Amino acid sequence: MDDEAAKAAEFEVLKSAGEITPAQAVVESVPLDGKEPSVDVTGEPEEGLQSPPPTSPGITDTRSSRARRWSALDSITVRKFKATEEAVIPVSRVTILVGPNGCGKSSVLQAIHWAARAASYVLPKNTKEMISFERLDYVPSSEPLKTLYKGELKTDSSSTPVEVIFSHRPVGEDVIQTTVRIRAARNRGGITAYMDGGAAVTPYKQRFQFITAYIPGLAGLSERETILAQPTLRRQAASGDAGGVLRNILLNLRSRRMSEVDDAGGRARLHQLNELINQVHPGVSINVSFDEREDYHISASIRTEEFSGQEIPLEMAATGVLQVVQIFAYLILFEPKVMLIDEPDAHLHPDKQERLIEALERAASDYDTQVILATHSPHIVRAASPSAKLVWMKDGRVQTEDDDAIRRMLGWGGLDKSALFFVEDEEDKPLRAILRQWPDLSRQIAVCRCFGIDNLPRDKLLEGLLVDGELKVNAIIHRDGDFMTEEEAGRWKKTFHTKGVFPWVTAGSDMEGYFCTAPYLAALYGISLEEAEDWRSEAAQSVEKARDTFLSKRQMIVRAVWPNGGSPDAEAMWDAAGGKAPSTVKGKKLHAALKVVAKRRGKDDKLLNTFTIPANYIVAEDLKTTIEAALTTS
Repeated sequence: MDDEAAKAAEFEVLKSAGEITPAQAVVESVPLDGKEPSVDVTGEPEEGLQSPPPTSPGITDTRSSRARRWSALDSITVRKFKATEEAVIPVSRVTILVGPNGCGKSSVLQAIHWAARAASYVLPKNTKEMISFERLDYVPSSEPLKTLYKGELKTDSSSTPVEVIFSHRPVGEDVIQTTVRIRAARNRGGITAYMDGGAAVTPYKQRFQFITAYIPGLAGLSERETILAQPTLRRQAASGDAGGVLRNILLNLRSRRMSEVDDAGGRARLHQLNELINQVHPGVSINVSFDEREDYHISASIRTEEFSGQEIPLEMAATGVLQVVQIFAYLILFEPKVMLIDEPDAHLHPDKQERLIEALERAASDYDTQVILATHSPHIVRAASPSAKLVWMKDGRVQTEDDDAIRRMLGWGGLDKSALFFVEDEEDKPLRAILRQWPDLSRQIAVCRCFGIDNLPRDKLLEGLLVDGELKVNAIIHRDGDFMTEEEAGRWKKTFHTKGVFPWVTAGSDMEGYFCTAPYLAALYGISLEEAEDWRSEAAQSVEKARDTFLSKRQMIVRAVWPNGGSPDAEAMWDAAGGKAPSTVKGKKLHAALKVVAKRRGKDDKLLNTFTIPANYIVAEDLKTTIEAALTTS
């Protein structure tokens, strides 16, 4: 038997065994030259062609009218799942979850999908169902019984369950709410799903349509795919893992459905998919083909401007492109009631992120779908329309639904941070060097440059920024010492009364001053403290107009700290310090002069220029203490 005959015989065996549905078998080769009977690479339909009424491919819809009845969700409550203690998520057409790592965003999406998939196994007349892990098409962990918030799922009815409450928009005076509770099954080889809600539970107790589609991100694409039976395809698609079935999904999208007389509907759906992809990635189009007489593997290709319009295998496409293909293919093929998308920005350039949220908002309306999206991207939040609902999460709970407060925080770059760090200086190079000492701390703060002391936020602004909307994000306010006394630094700090504000004054005259101390120079260049002091004195004497700068800075201190008088005399302070000296010269000037001294002594001045910090030496430990306080105080 030759290869062609072998392929045909194997296909017939699969077909007769039910491994290939009739809807899949009708798809013939779709060559890339665009000639009939195929569609062209853009999926362009014939003039006047309209997509037929939606129905799942290869499956007859036998649901009752009650089972098909659905009203939009108003909110979803998740309790006791992974990192989420309790979160009431308002659900709009598009809802965007933001917040720092570990705040519970992904946990919310997984809990919603797990509850919806578990509910689909409950028989229409039952209120509970035991489902083995082998039967479940989605489990949120390799150890699903350990997904209870700070605990483990138990079997007894009095134990704490994972609980998800789907609250629909009221119809008249009727409250429509479905509650799904998940506990361990008796043999601990599965779960038991419990459902409450009267007639509201009916749409959930079916496996014809996906209530939820979960898209955690595409980790990669398999090298090839064979035709999958509908149950297998839907099971793997429901699991959130599209990498092994994306070509099957595209083929089903392109295929003639049982309710359709020809493949016009499939061609229209492929065209719709390419239109949506083009809104994010202009010039990109997808094509898919399978000839039952010739092929064993599904052929899927992509055309992009990057490859001068040439067709390449789908697996060669960038991950960001594949992720967008997955999102919209799921939307068109399965038409879920709720799309759950976790960090779609992970592999997308900022401008593509903005295009994606715009396309999702339009598509959600067109397909009557509600989208819940978790992201770290300020670009997505910034590009979202005012109708999109923003939800800030922290420590497993919703902190605020105040869109304006969230957008204000976004403007300062604090989208997924625990504290805002307002710095006086425009040049933050020394600060960045200091913060690199403590990566675990620095990644939790957003540095906000204020370009001058007069632009630092006042207490009234901080009160509105940190308190409105209950965001519970703290703030560190930096100002240079500028020859303040210890008493004056304390008086300035007391001008901030808002809870969660941590003022910090540099120990020396400014940030660069930390890189001019004798202990730092001794550690950096391996010299004695005495020699380091000689360097400092020599550098200070070379600084011009040091006295003028000192007196000017003292005038600013007097205005800020002594509005009613009583300040020490600036001339007396200059004289008491010995005139021009390391303590009366601005750190920026002293640092520049030290580079000249170091080079003159045969040392590498670049170490100073790059603010190098020697091993086992800590610069600005007082700042570390302040940051730790800001991150641990709520």
